Amino acid sequence: MSLLSLSNEVLICYIFSLDTISISDLQSLMVSCRPLYNIIRESDELWRLKFIQRWGNFLSQTPNSYENVWFEWTTMRLKKAKEVQKAVQNMSSVAYPFGQSPLIVINELIAGSYPIPECVQNQLEEIIDDKKIRENETTYHYARDVLVKVRMSMLDKKWRDFMAQPESRKSLFEGVALISQWSTMEHGKRQTCLKDLKSSIEKITDRVKQLLELEVEKVSCAVKLCSTDEPKKKNFKILDSINQVMFIELGFKKLPYFDTSDHTLYLYSNFEQAFETKEGCPAVLCAIYQEVARKMGIVCEAVYCNQNDREDENSLSDRMLNRPKLLLRWKDSAGSEDDSIYIDVFRGGSLNQSSLYPSLKKQPAASVDSVLFNMLKVLTHFMWNQYDEYGLERMRDDMLFYIRLECSMSPQNPNIITCYAEHCIDLGIQLDDAIQLLQNYIQSPEYNPFMGYLFSRSPSKMLEECISKLNEQKAEIAAAKTVHHRPSSLKFSVGLVVICNYKTCRRNIRKPCVIVSWNLKFQESNEWKSKATREDDCYSSDEEDSDEEDSDEEDEESQDQPHYHILMVDSDEDNPQFQLNVPEETLELLPVAVPIKHDKIWFHFERFDGRRYLPNAEKRAQFPEDEAVTLSLIG
Repeated sequence: MSLLSLSNEVLICYIFSLDTISISDLQSLMVSCRPLYNIIRESDELWRLKFIQRWGNFLSQTPNSYENVWFEWTTMRLKKAKEVQKAVQNMSSVAYPFGQSPLIVINELIAGSYPIPECVQNQLEEIIDDKKIRENETTYHYARDVLVKVRMSMLDKKWRDFMAQPESRKSLFEGVALISQWSTMEHGKRQTCLKDLKSSIEKITDRVKQLLELEVEKVSCAVKLCSTDEPKKKNFKILDSINQVMFIELGFKKLPYFDTSDHTLYLYSNFEQAFETKEGCPAVLCAIYQEVARKMGIVCEAVYCNQNDREDENSLSDRMLNRPKLLLRWKDSAGSEDDSIYIDVFRGGSLNQSSLYPSLKKQPAASVDSVLFNMLKVLTHFMWNQYDEYGLERMRDDMLFYIRLECSMSPQNPNIITCYAEHCIDLGIQLDDAIQLLQNYIQSPEYNPFMGYLFSRSPSKMLEECISKLNEQKAEIAAAKTVHHRPSSLKFSVGLVVICNYKTCRRNIRKPCVIVSWNLKFQESNEWKSKATREDDCYSSDEEDSDEEDSDEEDEESQDQPHYHILMVDSDEDNPQFQLNVPEETLELLPVAVPIKHDKIWFHFERFDGRRYLPNAEKRAQFPEDEAVTLSLIG
């Protein structure tokens, strides 16, 4: 029986809609027969079904509001999938050895209106979820890096739209959700979802309504609620019911402690996690409470309180989290200022009369912007402290991430943008992004070239330095493609796991490491430490001074032999990961290879195969003859 003998309804609803019929099957049918092409092409509902079957309903807007677009969206999604896969696969060749996806590639991928950026994001999420991709550490890294930058670009636009709104239209709930989305940008599919947050708010609101209905049924006072002096009591009862649901039934509470560990920072800024753990910072708890109250018809405004009250927070953690104290204030529109109710969400939503806060009687409400910036200030403040006190590079990288968020929130603030650019120059990362921000500001009407800035360098000067630094990196990327032909005298090769012998604090150390490159003679490098054969400088003595000439001769001899760049991990150190530049005499072949748990492995290698590290395409092209040598040495 021919398919054309069946009705269109049967074909669409009972045959083509089957899960076993894929999008590629439909495309083949369309190519094979003109009548089938028309039937399939014109069925918007069929394409909507196939789209959701293949990729899920990930779109941020309601798909049902669109008609006759699903064939175009499916076609575009397939095209974007190929573009994204190609971009990720080629990223290492254009980014090695810095590992930073160029912004120009990101902008080209997401160029266009909704739903193109959402489709690119979804495709990247699929890639990093793929088991085969995850086995290749180089490709997996670039997929994650591109995903973060795509999300950053999308969120940057959302922030600019949000901050451009008048204060009366801004929602603290939406602002905190945007900060949470920024904070979870690197968490794959676990990034904060606004739909899930709104669903959680609806559940709390429904429970509050249910509680109020039960209360009305108990007292049977429906008539009293209509009397002229009852609106305030009714609203107070609503607030009390919100407290009952949030802080008693669900158990919402303040974060029990605060430090700068990844876990605490994650909890502090993650809105979605607050609904799971029922723990949150003041801004998060206020945003939840305020949104539920709004849905119940009550407007609560945020207000900062600097006075000390009778129940001041005792712990240092509490003072760090809630200074200045953030409260919510409900004003009875029919009453006076003395009728205001202050809600302290940081203490279980306690409802306090205005007499407890006399200094707030005429204090204006805190703007949404001020609450969000204060939330961000807490995050960056303690990252600064950790970096200054302990020199934790990870904190400096995280701090740059949140300074970039400040740039999205204040795109016309030259001091924030130049601060971000200065950090980018120092760290050698995100330079193209800093250049774009500086160029946008310099081209804006707000730019004044004669204006004094908090930083010594003006935006125009900073732009020149960023461009210069980026050009240096491009030159290094080009140099990294130089082919290194090995001499016969060279002992070791790229990818080998070897033992490194060195001294530290007058101790002889033997640690496994992996070779990532080599030079025939010592070459100075800022990135690669080169003191594996030296003792610590803190152990200087007269004896060392007397042997200075011998030491210099040994250094010259050491530098005149082949040197290897190695990655090594030392669990005895406070900062255990090393990138070292060592002479050949310090290395010896390890009989049984072991994996090296170093964060930079993906720069150079795809995977560890149990005997050696398999170089990625860029490393193989750079050292084309090392592969055969490595295999001969490990047997």
